[in-house]
Amino acid sequence: MKQFSSKQALAVGLTPLLLSLAVANAYAADAVRTGNAGQHGADATAPLAAGAAGTAGQSLTINPGNAGTLYNRLTVIGGRGGNGGAGGPPLQEGDADAGTGGSGGHGGAASATTLDLTGYAGASALGGDGGHAGATPGFFNFTPADPAYGNGGDGGAASSKATTTAVGNATALAVAVGGIGGDANGGAVGIAGVGGAATAAARATSLTGNVSATAEATGGAGGNGAAIAWRGARGGNATLTNAARGTTTGGTVTLTQRATGGKGGNNSEITIPPFQDLAADVRGGKAVSTLVLEDHAASALTLDISSLGGDGGNPAFGTAYDGGAAASALTLTAGRSGAGIDALVTAAGGASGFQYNNGGMGGAATASADLRGKGAVNGRVLATGGNGGYGGNATASLRASGAGTVRGTVEANGGAGQDNRSVLDKNNYGAATANLALSGDGAQGGSFSNGSYATSNTTVSGTGMQAVDVQSQAVSNGASPLNLGAAIANTVVNTVRAGVAAGTAAVRAVSVALGGERIETATATTDVRAAGDIVASSRAVGGYTSNGAIDSLAGTSLSKARAVTSGAHNVSVTSTALSNIGDASGARAFRGDATANAYGRSGSGIVESVAVARGGISSYTVAESSSHANAAATAVTTRAGGVSLARAEGEALTLNVKATAQGIAASGGAVTYAAGASSARGNLAQTSASSQFRASAFALPQLAAVSTMSAHVGAGPVDAAALGLGVNVAAAIPTVLGTGVHAAGIEALIDDNPTVLTTSGEFSFATDSAQRLLLGFVSSTFAGAGFDALDLTISNNGVTLLSQSFTTLAAANLFFNDHVLDLGLFGAGNQHLVINSSMTYAQQGAYAFNYVLGGGSSFNTSALGVAMLDNVSAVPEPSAWLMMSLGMGGMLLVARRRRKASAA
Repeated sequence: MKQFSSKQALAVGLTPLLLSLAVANAYAADAVRTGNAGQHGADATAPLAAGAAGTAGQSLTINPGNAGTLYNRLTVIGGRGGNGGAGGPPLQEGDADAGTGGSGGHGGAASATTLDLTGYAGASALGGDGGHAGATPGFFNFTPADPAYGNGGDGGAASSKATTTAVGNATALAVAVGGIGGDANGGAVGIAGVGGAATAAARATSLTGNVSATAEATGGAGGNGAAIAWRGARGGNATLTNAARGTTTGGTVTLTQRATGGKGGNNSEITIPPFQDLAADVRGGKAVSTLVLEDHAASALTLDISSLGGDGGNPAFGTAYDGGAAASALTLTAGRSGAGIDALVTAAGGASGFQYNNGGMGGAATASADLRGKGAVNGRVLATGGNGGYGGNATASLRASGAGTVRGTVEANGGAGQDNRSVLDKNNYGAATANLALSGDGAQGGSFSNGSYATSNTTVSGTGMQAVDVQSQAVSNGASPLNLGAAIANTVVNTVRAGVAAGTAAVRAVSVALGGERIETATATTDVRAAGDIVASSRAVGGYTSNGAIDSLAGTSLSKARAVTSGAHNVSVTSTALSNIGDASGARAFRGDATANAYGRSGSGIVESVAVARGGISSYTVAESSSHANAAATAVTTRAGGVSLARAEGEALTLNVKATAQGIAASGGAVTYAAGASSARGNLAQTSASSQFRASAFALPQLAAVSTMSAHVGAGPVDAAALGLGVNVAAAIPTVLGTGVHAAGIEALIDDNPTVLTTSGEFSFATDSAQRLLLGFVSSTFAGAGFDALDLTISNNGVTLLSQSFTTLAAANLFFNDHVLDLGLFGAGNQHLVINSSMTYAQQGAYAFNYVLGGGSSFNTSALGVAMLDNVSAVPEPSAWLMMSLGMGGMLLVARRRRKASAA
């Protein structure tokens, strides 16, 4: 006997039933049912008498059970509440006091339910509007009335439900709208009616076709207060919880939920006795739309989940009222292999009411999605805080996992502050947070935030089989000077898992943090770990002031970028921190600290690492401690054949920059090159280091008298002949192991005080036997006065080998042109050679020199004009102190072994 699966059995069993029901229901009715309106209250005729209250509108509930039939489309409308009667006249003509108006009746509730078997069901429910309070014939009634009088009637609640089942395609639509609250009018303490609440549900079911279910709920608006003292009311809430449902086997499912809060009524309260303590809740209605769904049968799912808070009411006096909050959330699991997910989740807070210089709070907005599938996944989440006197906060988050490239975008925008508030609070935006987490074979998308405190986080994990292209961007905008705000952007990518072979697809990751016109701080961080090519960057720009560049400030900026890969893959890392944007036109700020760090690592690939930090520029109006730039760039290759290139730049009053390149020599040993520059009174510094010789970097710079420092160190060519060295250096050092260039100068003094500029070159490696090392100074150049004093220090592992000072250009030029130093015999071990030059300036000038490093087992120093370092006789014997290192330490060993081999 043939066996059927449970799904096949269901299909076989239900098909005849559905077909028969469809035929029987082919003429199901479309209907509109309306409740009776309430009766208006009678007007009072006696002086000072209260008007009669209106009666409530009729509530209606229509469903298949009490209707006696099925409906394709059904609309149910609650009855409108009756208006209150007018109050009696004053005791005598011209008196202010008069009778209180009667309260309005409540609007009738409406409930509509449809059940259809032909493929379409529509249900609409509209709550009845509340009746208005009756009028007061006089100007005002100062005699407190019975609280039962003078109020507007509440709007009627609305509820709808639409259900359809079909063999083929099926569509269900449910709409609910709460009734509008009645206005207050005529009571000394009269309150308007609250907007009616709304909820809806839609469900569509098919055996094999496509299904679509839409549920929409809108809260009713709150009633308004009258001309004087009587108060408005809040908008109705709209709530959708698991309201849209759809099921099918093999078809697509489309679900939509839209919740909208009602607008708050306008408020007319005044602050004179005895009414100063009266309070009215005229907030916008809340909107909530949430859905939790697990589906294992549909071939694709498309979802649209949204919420919109109601706007707050406007007051005649006092503070405007808050906008309604909005919250949307989706949790979705698609269990069928290959089933695609396309989801949009949005939330927008309502705007606060308007009042000059006294606006309320914009409604908060929260939107989130958690998407898990076994096919393509595409998600977008958007949260927008409501505008107001103070902007509403916004939080958006998305977590998505699936097969192939997972795509996601998250946006959070804090609401804008009221433009015409006081200067200190102008444009005080709400905070914004955007969080994105993607997991798949690849990833694409980003997180974006804009607010007074803006935070964006993007996290990616996966297999690395497909490309990753993601970013985070945070923009701080419009914070109060008393609450400066911040922009924070973080991007983290990890496609390498312990014990699992990682794919080698390329990764691009970016973080951007931007301060705005309120001196906000900015922090950007990018961290990538992958097994393929990587491009990673971070950029942080501190906020600026709009007061102009003369007295401009800038927010602190911090930028970090890190990327690690393996094999022969390439890495490009850039970190930029800017705190010198002084105003909207780009004029540089005098004050502001900036820190940039860049780190890149690969196996035998090419690693380029760049760090740029720009703090405030020097000025006689600013203390030295108020402007710093710190930049550090590191490039590392861990296998032979790799190329490491690092560059660091800084601009500020106080500078500290360093570039470090680490690689593997031909012999297999690790070598490290580092160039540094620092100054407490500088302007610009540029450093670079490389594990591969670059002729352009070795050449002396074209000097002009500018306030700058530069340093470069790196590997040298094996053959020194290509460098065009002087006679002494060329003869003494046939094999160049490392190179360096130092330059420094100033354009003008700061505060008439001497300036000290320091540059350094560092070379680290390990040796396994004793060798000699020579340092050849090739040439020098100068501009202006050159320098006032130059101090040169050479050390190894902290032990000083040479310390020499120069006070004249003639002495320096003699030393730094075609001059060779024998640094001595060095034993086996780890070497760390540092060449430090410190130039002091009391006038305009600049100076530069370059040098090469070479080594070997022995040199005929007397014949080559090599200066022996007799003044380092206190240095321990070779067995106790380490060999001098500069550049390609491992190549020293190669050179020695090659000489032994040729001698043999």
